[in-house]
Amino acid sequence: MKVRLLKGTCGMLIASMLCVSGMAWADEEKLLDELRQVLEEGRRTRAAKPEFLNKLDRILNQARGGVARFLLRDRFDDGDYEVNPSWTVVTGNFHVDASGALFSSMASAEALPMQEGGGTVGAENQGKQDADMKMVMGIVGLLADGKFPGQGAGSQTAKGGRGSDGQKDGKGIAIIRVPISTENTFHLRFLFRADSALGQGEVGLFLGQELRSGYRLLMNADPNRDKTVEIVRYHESRHPESVAMIPGNGLGDGLNHELTWKRTDNGTMTVGLDGRNILQTRDVAINQGFDGLVLINRGGDMAFDNIELSAGR
Repeated sequence: MKVRLLKGTCGMLIASMLCVSGMAWADEEKLLDELRQVLEEGRRTRAAKPEFLNKLDRILNQARGGVARFLLRDRFDDGDYEVNPSWTVVTGNFHVDASGALFSSMASAEALPMQEGGGTVGAENQGKQDADMKMVMGIVGLLADGKFPGQGAGSQTAKGGRGSDGQKDGKGIAIIRVPISTENTFHLRFLFRADSALGQGEVGLFLGQELRSGYRLLMNADPNRDKTVEIVRYHESRHPESVAMIPGNGLGDGLNHELTWKRTDNGTMTVGLDGRNILQTRDVAINQGFDGLVLINRGGDMAFDNIELSAGR
């Protein structure tokens, strides 16, 4: 089945590229969009080699009249997140798992419904889980007074102190960051996987050295929270404010989901999920470039992979 899928996907891509090269009709842009969706599906399902898909990506960008200027690309294929580029664990734990993704486990030791063969838990256990979840989320919501100093290279787990994201002693939250300068406009693409129906994943672009700044994209894994993704902006006082949110039952299904996050020069931000745009909003409160990328796991089992950040166009 994999071989047929590989050949079918590649064949569709090649055939579409041949059509693109000789376009003479009005729906050129529509066909390019369709080809882009096929390309994204190939990335998400890994139906073709990354080198092949990257070549087609460059051809697509040229067909649109511009080549993407990549600022960061990391697939964690080498099993090391500390070099090229160099990520720093701020708190919690991270490692490259068997699938080649950057993985972090901060979920409660309590058994979750999805971990019990699809069965349901009793009312007593469910009430305890709800109480534990409220306690964890309450702790996570605390604000920090100072900055966390960060950990040096070679550390997979950071312990002690108070994180710059507001979590005392780093309990229930894992943070990793990488310095990268980008413009006020950007295009971010990555894979996200939540292996437990608990917690929240976050990807953010921050200003200076303050992690609680800039914008964040929140991915919910808990089906009990009526939210799929949300865009948050941080004030100068480091207080978060919701910019836009789309409801849903979360992404905690253990599957890889591809997310895209774009921001144009007029402040329009568009979020895509598995090849389909699901959220669009406009915010012009931040009009300067960003200095780093941060990944956060709030109380779950989560993986990040195939991260690509390019300058916006």
